[in-house]
Parts: sequence; C-alpha cells; structure tokens
Amino acid sequence: MMMLRCATFLLFTPALAVGQTAAGETLPRTEDLFSLSYLGQVALSLALVIGLLVGALWVIRRVNGVGQAVGGQMRVISSMGLGQRERAVLVSVGSQQILLGVAPGRVATLHVFDEPPVSDEAPPAPPANFSDVWKQVMGKKGATS
Repeated sequence: MMMLRCATFLLFTPALAVGQTAAGETLPRTEDLFSLSYLGQVALSLALVIGLLVGALWVIRRVNGVGQAVGGQMRVISSMGLGQRERAVLVSVGSQQILLGVAPGRVATLHVFDEPPVSDEAPPAPPANFSDVWKQVMGKKGATS
C-alpha cells in the first residue's frame, strides 16, 4: 500500500509543479529550449556526469586492486567450469602449481604439484570457430571450414 502511495506521488509531482505557476509568470518557450546556451548547459551537464562516472570507476578499481599484478609471482594458468557455480582453477605460485576447487563461499586446495604439469610457455588453445561449433550443435556433418 505504501509503495502505491509513493508511485502515485512520483507520478503526479511534475503535474503539480507545472500547475503552480503564478498568474503573471509564463512558461518557457520552445525556442528557448533549443537555444545555444541551453544546449551548451545540457552538453556540459552530460560531460560532467560521464566524468563523474569514469572517476568513480577509477577509484573503485584502485581501491579493489582489480587488474594489478601481485608482484608477478602468482597468476591463474587455467580455469575450468565443473558445474553452474563450481570451478577448478590451476594457479602458479612461484615454482609450484596449485589446483584449487572454487565454489560459492569456499576455496579448497585439491592438489599441490611439485613439478608443473602445465608449462608456462605453452600457448593457449585457439578459440573455437563459431560456425564449427554451431554446425556441431545443429548436428550437421563436416564442421570444417
């Protein structure tokens, strides 16, 4: 019930503001809305809002440390989905590689490799061609391009 009252108030507030003009006041003309000064104010306001958004994203990125290397000693080598929200992640830490199981609210060490099973110099597999994957899904033969 409270939400309905708030929605009604927000719906009719602009109409109330327009209806409260004094008898001697006139509403702005349409030509004034397309004047160079008004369009300049709109463009400046838009640039200010976009600048504030970019600044806020920059601050969030700096505070959270997103995209920053951790001394170059730790990195994710490979990741594989095991379910809707579970993943197996192979992480390189120094000279060791660690296989982690990642689930919502929990990270568990599955295995610590003394000798790396995956070489760091191996190039990643090329991404699959969309048309080949589509042909396989649709059951067509000869999925080579």
